[in-house]
Amino acid sequence: MPPLPEWKKNLAALWFAQLAGMGAITGVMAFLPLYVRELGITDLAEAGVWSGLLMGAAPLTAALAGPFWGAVADRRGRKRMVERVMFAFFTVMVLMGFVASVNQLLFLRVIQGVFGGFTAAALALVTSLSPPDQITWTLGIFQTAMIAGSAFGPMFGGIIADHFGYRWAFVSFGLLCLISLVIIRLAVVERFTPAAATAKQPVWREIGSIITIPGLWLTLALQFLIQFAMMIIAPILPIYVHVLSPDLTYIASAAGAIIAAAGLTSAVASAAMGKISKRFSHRAILTVAGALSAICFAAQALADNVLLFGAMRAVSGFFLGAMLPTVNALTYFLIPEEKRGVAYGVTTASMQMGIVLGPISGGALAVYFGFPAVFWLSALLFAAVAVCVLLVRSLPDTGDDKPSA
Repeated sequence: MPPLPEWKKNLAALWFAQLAGMGAITGVMAFLPLYVRELGITDLAEAGVWSGLLMGAAPLTAALAGPFWGAVADRRGRKRMVERVMFAFFTVMVLMGFVASVNQLLFLRVIQGVFGGFTAAALALVTSLSPPDQITWTLGIFQTAMIAGSAFGPMFGGIIADHFGYRWAFVSFGLLCLISLVIIRLAVVERFTPAAATAKQPVWREIGSIITIPGLWLTLALQFLIQFAMMIIAPILPIYVHVLSPDLTYIASAAGAIIAAAGLTSAVASAAMGKISKRFSHRAILTVAGALSAICFAAQALADNVLLFGAMRAVSGFFLGAMLPTVNALTYFLIPEEKRGVAYGVTTASMQMGIVLGPISGGALAVYFGFPAVFWLSALLFAAVAVCVLLVRSLPDTGDDKPSA
């Protein structure tokens, strides 16, 4: 059996690192609303609002800092930036296990975001190490680690929280970030050549040059809409599970299992994107996946028990898994290689703003209109994604068999 080429070895190492890193980063989702109540916020409505603020704090500061760190990565190396992010997450996660109030927890979430998002740095690194004709396949496989980690994290966090307490869950996630850092440090090979000093511009000019690339504005909008529609339910999901089945003993574990089910189906869809994109254009994939996601989220709004709700979450995962790597592949085809770090910083900033505003909006919407309204809004937004992709012609009609418009 011939040895794996270096780019596949790098992808394998980054896949395992991403699995561990994303598991830690997203793991708090299963029990954060419950941890808020342990820290003294006992009212359900107030706990929902606080959960939204806490979930949105890190993505907000990461969105603001991400383009800057992306530009630094283009100048100093993408691997170094990924390592910096993981070390910061390791430190902050452990400290979160020792907070005494929600204010301290909020402060640490802000600090976590200041050091930049993990996703933008990792995407810039993995795409810079892969052949252009394998980009959608690479992003699909890499997305499986992001999704599987996002599914594994809440399930793992829920189990640790239920059996050992919420504080030990944070410490465990910190150790996962440390493991991810070690894997990247030892196993990933990056042959980085910095740009010539004469080619360097101020960071704000680099960001501006990226935003003006034709067609990129629509991928920014798509990143925002998809993440907003996904994250709007995050602060209410554990509480909604409790509302649907008030007699459940292990609520955090049940919520984590439901999140995991959707994550696993998303991973399956992402892994298949390399083959699907050779038969259908990215525009067609996004249109169909957006429409079917809208139907699935409408079904979740109508669910009257946990089993039906969990089943609809699992089905919706297939379509979410198709959209995420497809949008990232479109971004790849639109940007020059030497600007990939700052470009993914900008696009991820748009995604992070969806992650910020989604939980805040979801918590407030649930307070004033009830839990089903949150799912109805998600359904409407995914329908908007499908219509937007179908009607706006500035989006390149690309697939892996035709990497240019």
